[in-house]
Amino acid sequence: MATKKRPIQRRRADSAKSKCQQRNRRMTTLFRKAFEYCLECEADVSIMLRVRHTGQIVYFNSDGDGWPLSQVQLTSCYPVPRQITWQELAAQYNLTLKEPGKV
Repeated sequence: MATKKRPIQRRRADSAKSKCQQRNRRMTTLFRKAFEYCLECEADVSIMLRVRHTGQIVYFNSDGDGWPLSQVQLTSCYPVPRQITWQELAAQYNLTLKEPGKV
């Protein structure tokens, strides 16, 4: 059975304050979900976010022993790790938004 595509809801207000609040809520939720995933599924999770307009980097690493792996280490893993691109996620959610970093 195919999974149901979930639409991404857009924010109602476009004020700077509401954008900041939504960004902070989503970031908190993302890190909480990563933490829950590493606890419940016995997995190592590493997430790094960079806020484009400020350049701020926020990082979560569930295991400090060698994670995240470098690009060279990733290519030598078996099975080869799957990299999920922005285009794949946009297609999954039926988005026609502009790609991040593109004007």
